[in-house]
Amino acid sequence: MIKKVSIPSKETVVSAIEIYLKINLLPVSGKKVFYSGNQNKNKEIIVCTPQSKLHATGFGWIDITTKQAAMLENTDTGILAFRLEGNKVYYIHFKNLKKYLIEDALINNNREGDHWKLRIWPDNIQVIGNSARLQIHPNNITDI
Repeated sequence: MIKKVSIPSKETVVSAIEIYLKINLLPVSGKKVFYSGNQNKNKEIIVCTPQSKLHATGFGWIDITTKQAAMLENTDTGILAFRLEGNKVYYIHFKNLKKYLIEDALINNNREGDHWKLRIWPDNIQVIGNSARLQIHPNNITDI
């Protein structure tokens, strides 16, 4: 029998963020992994919830497009919630990741256009093309 390792659902992660921030988040029209809401009626929050299986060597991989980065940057608070196999979620303020998304690390292909490839390790995020790493902790919603 094959053991299935779960990835937290978008709904579960969004609900946890709503409770923690005391906010109501709604899906962004036309965007599969984006949610938005207003905190204190005047601060917009955008949440991006991409998912990844784990590579055999132990990391998850996620692409962040320049369009997604712009959405997260052009709001009062941009939050990433990386949902990984093994029932792990890595919560990150976009402003903390942004400095690692350097122009030299941009990749282009026909499917995603301009984007960055991220490896999500158990304790850090590596942007392919940038040797610096962002330290992270799984399932720690207080990081937002």
